[in-house]
Amino acid sequence: MGETRPSTGVVAHHKKPMRKLDYRGSGQSHRHHPQPRHDDDDDEREVVLELQEYDHHDQLSRWEDRDVPGPPRPPRPRGGVLQLRVRNRHSRSNVSLADRLELQGEDEATLRELLVSLQKQVSVMSSNLSAKLDELQRGDRHLETTVALHEIRTQLQELTRSVESCQSEVCEVKRDMVAIRSELDTVQQVKEEIEELREYVDRLEEHTHRRKLRLLQQNSLLRDDAESQPSAELSGAGLKPTAQVRQGLTFFLCYAIGAAVLGMLQFGYNTGVINAPEQNIENFMKDVYKNRYNEDLSEETVKLLYSVGVSIFAIGGMLGGFSGGLIANRFGRKGGLLLNNVMGVGGACLMGFAKIANSYELLFLGRFIIGVNCGLNTSLVPMYITEIAPLNLRGGLGTLNQLAVTIGLLLSQVLGIEQILGTDDGWPLLLGLAVCPAVLQLVLLPMCPESPRYLLMTKHWEEEARKALQRLRASSQVEEDIEEMRAEERAQSAEASISMTELICSPTLRQPLFIGILMQLSQQLSGINAVFYYSTELFISSGLTGESAKFATIGIGVIMFFMTLVSIPMMDKTGRRTLHLYGLGGMFIFSIFITISFLIKEFFGYVQEMIDWMSYLSVVSTLGFVVFFAVGPGSIPWMITAELFSQGPRPAAMSIAVLVNWMANFLVGIVFPTMKTHLENYTFLPFSVLLAIFWIFTYRQVPETKNKTFEEISAIFRHGGDRRSMRNSSLYGSTLDESRASTDTALTDIGGDTPRSNPSKSGIRNFLLKRPPTN
Repeated sequence: MGETRPSTGVVAHHKKPMRKLDYRGSGQSHRHHPQPRHDDDDDEREVVLELQEYDHHDQLSRWEDRDVPGPPRPPRPRGGVLQLRVRNRHSRSNVSLADRLELQGEDEATLRELLVSLQKQVSVMSSNLSAKLDELQRGDRHLETTVALHEIRTQLQELTRSVESCQSEVCEVKRDMVAIRSELDTVQQVKEEIEELREYVDRLEEHTHRRKLRLLQQNSLLRDDAESQPSAELSGAGLKPTAQVRQGLTFFLCYAIGAAVLGMLQFGYNTGVINAPEQNIENFMKDVYKNRYNEDLSEETVKLLYSVGVSIFAIGGMLGGFSGGLIANRFGRKGGLLLNNVMGVGGACLMGFAKIANSYELLFLGRFIIGVNCGLNTSLVPMYITEIAPLNLRGGLGTLNQLAVTIGLLLSQVLGIEQILGTDDGWPLLLGLAVCPAVLQLVLLPMCPESPRYLLMTKHWEEEARKALQRLRASSQVEEDIEEMRAEERAQSAEASISMTELICSPTLRQPLFIGILMQLSQQLSGINAVFYYSTELFISSGLTGESAKFATIGIGVIMFFMTLVSIPMMDKTGRRTLHLYGLGGMFIFSIFITISFLIKEFFGYVQEMIDWMSYLSVVSTLGFVVFFAVGPGSIPWMITAELFSQGPRPAAMSIAVLVNWMANFLVGIVFPTMKTHLENYTFLPFSVLLAIFWIFTYRQVPETKNKTFEEISAIFRHGGDRRSMRNSSLYGSTLDESRASTDTALTDIGGDTPRSNPSKSGIRNFLLKRPPTN
């Protein structure tokens, strides 16, 4: 029936033979005269239907046949009118269907069919048009959505960049806030420290006032003034009379010190016990070697083996002395001494059973173990005694270390004579008797209190420290000692549990460590060990007989014992530094006399009277050498090394100093025979030079520690004052001056400048140090 063109409209074609049609419309009639047609063509006509209407957007949509020329039709109103045009293909004339269309016969039926078909096509066209419009609307929306999404994506990217920038700024702000919070915490901590320092200075001012009054009472030259004038001041300060202010000896104090110094007696005994039975031990080594290898030892090899037996004791002492600080901090002073006695018992048993086992290697092993034991004793015992002794008795009680050493030396020399144990059968027992001090200390020491300073300042056990002090002082009034330890703990809090590396690298501790090392060297390199180890041989070379030389060696021990007793009351009266200078000076003089006696014997050996006289001069010079050693270098280095340091660095400092002492001990034992061989009569001359050097060093660098607390002594080196003031002033380096220096340092950390260079900060310091008002 017809064809449909959805893209441009709908056109219906109907072809029939040419007939006459009448058209009436609007009262007019039109007659159509078709053109003649060709014979070979069928007479037909074409009915063209055009639909014109406006869409819902008031835009015109047209449907027309593209083959039919003609101008476009004008738009019609919305809801347009259907128009039909009947066109003859040959005549190209158009007939419009107006208001009424007249059809006749078949034409009417044909047109009706055409209209029905047209209606269907219009319905299909309308559906397609609606779908197309919907599609176009969706396309527009998709395009608008794509553009909007692109804009949103761009904005999101900008927003992301802004967020990232904000996050980086927030991180920076957080870091700044953390830094500010840290600075605020630091400032608050410094403020609290300054407040504590201010309170500390107040207490120290009161302590200094009381100490001055105490010194005034103890001064015999001002005793009359002390009885008349300071009574009111004493009552105002709350002090007791002189007899009660001075802390005296108590039973538990004497008991604890007596039990502790057994370790130093062990050291002295094993130092001298190897000297008397020298020939017996050498014979034992020869017999063992011959039984093993069936050949004799040469004299050089025997001397070498004996030197090994002597020197290996010092090697063990190095190991024990170096580990003393670690043992003292881990197990305590008392606990370390108890553990140390296990090695003492083991070493003594090995030496005692060496002959039964027919092994000089066992003797060497026992000497090494007992050396470790003595090395720990030389580190722990002075530390323990220094910490439990009262301030006014610390010097005298510290001298008991050397007194115990001399007792041990004297016992070893007396028991080593031929009439007692100095025989081939008795020397193992002589060496094995070293078990007695170890066993005795194991029995006595458990009832002694631990060091109160260790309990309070290392373990922070205040109640246990208070009980220990009450036992040692035999009084419940121990607040002054507790307060002194608290003050030292606060001042030395930065140095708690200091290691040896930190001790060596610390600028404030390096100088006292150097002094302690030189003091230990002044003891060992003075030549005294040469006298101890080779005294018998030395006296024989001076002209004495073998028996007389042994008794002269015993006389050395007796003289040293009594001179050590004499030095005990002098220690707190004269002072450590002064006695050390006296001792070094006397030893220097008598070492020169020993050298002179050897030279006179060489040049005037043909005169018998001169030989006898020089023998006596040699003995007297040696005894004088020992006397002055007992006065100064014998006891002071052990004591002053412990006094130079506060509680924190003391164990590490003692370990290093004792290690140096034992190294020098070992060096002298090894080198002295070679020196004696090559230098002969000038053997003591190198010791004279060293004694002169040590005397100059002591005079220029060593401070006086008499009647000073540990904190005051430590403050001397932290203060860094001139040496003349340090030597002469008894109050130099007080904790009051040190506290003010610490306050200056704290204010320097806040302000950036030292208070002394900035007047405003000096005013702040004075304000902070001002006493708070009392109600």
